[in-house]
Amino acid sequence: MKNLKVSIFFLLFLMVGTSVSFAQDCDSELYSNISLKKLNDGYTFIKSFKIDGKGGQRKDIEYTCVFSKDTKYRIIMQSKDDAATGIVATLFDAKRVELATSFQANKFYEGWIYVCKATGIYYLRFSFKDSNSYCGGAVLGFKR
Repeated sequence: MKNLKVSIFFLLFLMVGTSVSFAQDCDSELYSNISLKKLNDGYTFIKSFKIDGKGGQRKDIEYTCVFSKDTKYRIIMQSKDDAATGIVATLFDAKRVELATSFQANKFYEGWIYVCKATGIYYLRFSFKDSNSYCGGAVLGFKR
């Protein structure tokens, strides 16, 4: 009887442990591929981005990009929650001045288009707002 209780406890422990690990898995590549399919209208793919908040442990994920003057850049995101729900993409210039964001008027947008005014280094930050999964992917494209 004691061995049965130990076995049941061990089995329950394994079931709870694996369900927690599955809940925190993030297949960013899947969501980047979904975003890539939405990149159209003459935009050329540059890069994909993994947006994995590690189940809420990472609040911000930041990438550095080099943009060129007079070029249109488009970011498109897909979250695990639904479309771009829960993820905010914000673009900053080298002085950390905010230039574009995907969260406006309390609404999530799947991305934005930015026309670059000066060649240089830019920062692309993905953050989470009201997210249930902390998981997604994004792509960046350009058009001249």
